[in-house]
Amino acid sequence: MNNPHLRFPRFAGSGPWTPVPFGALAVLKNDKFTPGPSPSALPCIELEHLEPGTGTILGQTEISPGMTVKNRFEKGDVLFGKLRPGLRKFARPDFSGVCSQEIWVLSGGLADNGFLFQLIQTDRFFRASMETTGTRMPRADWKRVSETVFPVPSPEEQRYLAAFLSAADEEIQARRQVIACLKMRREGILQKLFAPAEALEASPAAVMSGGDASPFPGSWRLLSLSSILTERREYARKDGSYPHVSLTKDGVIPKTARYNRDFLVKTEEKSYKITRLDDICFNPANLKFGVICRNRLGDGIFSPIYAAFSVNSGFDPGFVELSVTRSSFLNRALRYQEGTVYERMSVRPERLISLAIAVPGPDIQREIAGIADLLERQIQAEEAVLDDLRKRKQGLLQEVLL
Repeated sequence: MNNPHLRFPRFAGSGPWTPVPFGALAVLKNDKFTPGPSPSALPCIELEHLEPGTGTILGQTEISPGMTVKNRFEKGDVLFGKLRPGLRKFARPDFSGVCSQEIWVLSGGLADNGFLFQLIQTDRFFRASMETTGTRMPRADWKRVSETVFPVPSPEEQRYLAAFLSAADEEIQARRQVIACLKMRREGILQKLFAPAEALEASPAAVMSGGDASPFPGSWRLLSLSSILTERREYARKDGSYPHVSLTKDGVIPKTARYNRDFLVKTEEKSYKITRLDDICFNPANLKFGVICRNRLGDGIFSPIYAAFSVNSGFDPGFVELSVTRSSFLNRALRYQEGTVYERMSVRPERLISLAIAVPGPDIQREIAGIADLLERQIQAEEAVLDDLRKRKQGLLQEVLL
């Protein structure tokens, strides 16, 4: 029966929804924009500006003469990334501009634009978009999508549902802003706490009087990382003794299908590197992308191309992690990248630990790490709420839309 699982009482007697092909619900706009020799004030959205699965526009770029032809969109149009549709990139801008030709610009036909924006987030729509053309660069097939039938209610019920689901989106966006503010606050506090370190590392001859810059002035000294960290050179085979883990921008995490590269292993005798709780781990080739962290997961094995360091006695692992993940430290480390191809340029482990960082006494190390941990836990709590809101919204979509 063409009715959703949940329906608002005011529409209970309105009869079943009408099956309509998507091509009648939405118009695929084809208004092209060719960048000319003169600058344009129109904002330009590329695929990388659409955050997967959230409908958030992360940024925009300026139009330059060398750009390829773009698609025009108007305020309120619905955007959907047709290239690699499994990434679920979509948005509904509150401004007019241009976008990549890899993005469909949709406007409501028989569907209200607000309802259309919610409809493209449903599992039914994504299943249709995943019937792609091409193998290396899969693209959603408009013919296939346009022929897919979607049951839809009356225009009045469409607008009601769009407003209801948009309210959930607004709550999600408000939570995102709270998290963004907390992260800015954490960054500001850490900048203040590490002010003596920044000054000493920038000018080793500087006198560390502390002043008003930090609540922990004095007693900071420069030490080579080689006196703080010891490279772990323990290896094991993948025989079940240790869980297989991944090293990512999100830290050391359990191995998932996304990071599974076991099909590249040609022998069962391969040795993996062991990492243990509180190790400082980094990927020499991906340091430029911020892949350096403290192992908060526990003992495990990962690729031998990664480096793992135990933290020597007398130093707090949390403080050391904060020190080596600062942008100023990473910028210093990246000066020692080797290689000619950017993607493969790397910083050798011995180079990394030859660098010096500023370190206070153990008590101050622990206090700074504790403050950072409290701030991080507050952010994580808010992120858990955000994740729950997103799941609730996705669940609602499947219940109130077909």
